[in-house]
Amino acid sequence: MSTPHGQESLSQALAHIVSGCYVLTVRDPLAGPQAILLSFVQQVGLTPPRIAIAIHKERSIVPALDRAGAFVLNVCAQGDTLLRTKFADPAVTPAAALRAVGAREVGAGLVLEPAAAHLVCGIARRIDIGDHWLYIADARDGAAVGGRAPFVHVRRSGLSY
Repeated sequence: MSTPHGQESLSQALAHIVSGCYVLTVRDPLAGPQAILLSFVQQVGLTPPRIAIAIHKERSIVPALDRAGAFVLNVCAQGDTLLRTKFADPAVTPAAALRAVGAREVGAGLVLEPAAAHLVCGIARRIDIGDHWLYIADARDGAAVGGRAPFVHVRRSGLSY
């Protein structure tokens, strides 16, 4: 039995779901290198190692991601603001942001120098979940940088970014 508490109460409860901050990169032969700042990411399997990411359907990276079928997920580091500021700024193109932070090609994406870790992933499935696409991906390779802890994020509202 549920008790109605209203949208504000729901928003605050959802905001208690802890997330991180990530930059997904993909190399697209048609559009060039693409990148997006994400927070909706979770490990969802062990064998095979799988992650789930949710991306708003209207984000410009979706066609490139679907064409590539693979990507690199970079984990933002605690104490580092470079990735979060460069990839959150709509005035900065993904190509300019990638140049500014330093990136090297790995698989279908790019590893970003300031990242705490990266995962090289192949898309296993895309699921329509309303206003977002849910991508289920197999983590095929990856590495963590010693001494760099992941950034942990708690939102003010669970009903908005």
